[in-house]
Amino acid sequence: MCVLIIEDKADLAAGAQREIEEAFEDSDEIEVEVAVETDFDEGFARFRRGDSDVVVLDVRRGDAPSLSTEDAAAGHAVYLDIKQARFAPVIFWTALPESVIHEEMAPLVTVVTKEDTDQLPGAIQAAVASRAVITISGIEQHVATVLREHMWTELAPNWAEYTEDADSEGIAQILLSRLARVLDDDREGALTARPSHRYIYPPTSEVRAPGDILRATDQTWWVALTPACDFAQNKVGFVLLAHATPLEEHPKYRAWKDEYTDEKNQGKAEHNRGKGEWNTLRQDVLASTRGRFHYLPSFRDIPDLVIDLEDVHAEAGSDLPGYVPIASLSSPFAESLLIQHSHHRGRIGVPDLDSELVKQRLLGGL
Repeated sequence: MCVLIIEDKADLAAGAQREIEEAFEDSDEIEVEVAVETDFDEGFARFRRGDSDVVVLDVRRGDAPSLSTEDAAAGHAVYLDIKQARFAPVIFWTALPESVIHEEMAPLVTVVTKEDTDQLPGAIQAAVASRAVITISGIEQHVATVLREHMWTELAPNWAEYTEDADSEGIAQILLSRLARVLDDDREGALTARPSHRYIYPPTSEVRAPGDILRATDQTWWVALTPACDFAQNKVGFVLLAHATPLEEHPKYRAWKDEYTDEKNQGKAEHNRGKGEWNTLRQDVLASTRGRFHYLPSFRDIPDLVIDLEDVHAEAGSDLPGYVPIASLSSPFAESLLIQHSHHRGRIGVPDLDSELVKQRLLGGL
């Protein structure tokens, strides 16, 4: 792992380099190589070449008495450039922590003061332990492999066919479509019950899509049910929205909570409390992929919510100015919601078959 120190004072940079190298020299888990750049522009150029995993970044260029506004924020400007270039954990190492503390997102963006140089190894250790570096590197390699293989095996042999009447944007769309399909195939085996896998934060487009989770100005929650093709083809006159209410307000949740509380007061064993109402709540709400209700688990800004597919209304226009987009349901959860809504609204009731008559007829043949 390469740590890049960007610090314009060579003696301070050398001291930080020694601190980091000595801290990791006996480590069996992390092998660290430390590089130093004493020019902010050269430091960013080195980072952009892709040979740095973690950046230790000074904020101020030069000495305090002669600082211009640009020099005072030189390191922060490099940080903004880093964010545009690629991902890597950044440790601000500065005598002015108050100037960058608003950027802190521990353990991936941290602030260490110049007086606390001995904390640099710990900040690096925390960034590595997050596995963000190895995860992003793996994703980048996988994406590059998928696109390279598709270029050689499909696009190159059939280039004329694919590029006829197509510009570079059209070719890029072909590659992205291929990538999306491969990544979806990879993801099928990795889907878990974790709420973080269900949501995309924030929505990836300013254009609304089915499964977008919105919050109205009155703080109520809504989920878009209009099919994607209507949005894509600009056919949206009205967007169909389903109301979502907090789980704790749902009657079946309250029934389970009341039963659990009553049985707790009666001294009933914990694993047996509220079993009857819990099974009903789980079957009809929490795990339901049919019927009226669809559950959204809490994650970040989203509380536990229950979508009521009978509590819907159409909102004019596709921009929905009175609603703030919070997140989007990822695939296949968005599609599952639309299918559930379609089945619920399009269901047809039929009389139950008389199973006893069927049974008698079948027994007659035995």
